[in-house]
Amino acid sequence: MIGSVMITNDDGIESPGIKYLIEELNKKGFDVYVVAPKNQVSGAGKSHSFNVKVEKCDVKYAKKSWCVDGKPADAVAIGIKYLLGDVKPDLILSGINIGPNMGLMDFFSSGTIGGALEGVLLGYKGIASSFGVLRGIKTKEQDNLLRNAAKITAEISYLLLDIFKEEEIDLININFPPVNPLGIKVTKLSWLSNIDVKIDSSENVYQVLGWKTDNLETAYVGGDEGSDVVMVKKGYISVSPLCIKCIPEKISYSKAFARIEGRLNKIEEILQNN
Repeated sequence: MIGSVMITNDDGIESPGIKYLIEELNKKGFDVYVVAPKNQVSGAGKSHSFNVKVEKCDVKYAKKSWCVDGKPADAVAIGIKYLLGDVKPDLILSGINIGPNMGLMDFFSSGTIGGALEGVLLGYKGIASSFGVLRGIKTKEQDNLLRNAAKITAEISYLLLDIFKEEEIDLININFPPVNPLGIKVTKLSWLSNIDVKIDSSENVYQVLGWKTDNLETAYVGGDEGSDVVMVKKGYISVSPLCIKCIPEKISYSKAFARIEGRLNKIEEILQNN
């Protein structure tokens, strides 16, 4: 085995996104440990619950697996602090989310990213991965794209293990376009808010919506040039390296970006062969 990973998500343990990712990580040679919410808890961010029920779940391709009646950050904290015992995973993976997690607004509200971020704050390296369909998997083509996203996420995890250890990168946020990818780009997170607030028919009741539509262009209007939002809308896989511990004014990401871009050339070969 090349290492171990703990995987979680916010769509729930029955989501095809997490099942496909577990299978692909297993194929790459990782020992896979699963601690994930029992039900969907999208939008939980890095929030915690006071009391969380945990039960063993039988998950194919996982070395050990549990489901929790809580949130992604609960799952990661309980997994690291208790369930995994002496196992120290090389990576905390969260996803694959059914829906994009792009830009700073998503970063701070996404349960998918929240799970990875919890791992980072507990001293581990984290990867969050999301597939940019906005209203769930509806077609066989979308399901195939999700499977391919799982394959590429597992490959990225394998390729970047040593860079994680050698560079000041704590978390990588991956977003896949809802189409066959044109390629892969290393990006920054866009300074973009896609939140919409609408008033309900009832007095004093408001709806706070992240995605106003199932159209990616309309849901994520704008975006900084070269950012995750812009690249995914153009049809590219976005890989955004982040240093949670760093003060942005005191670190240059240029060296780490260049190394990651060079390593991810292998992904271009995989995309061309699909």
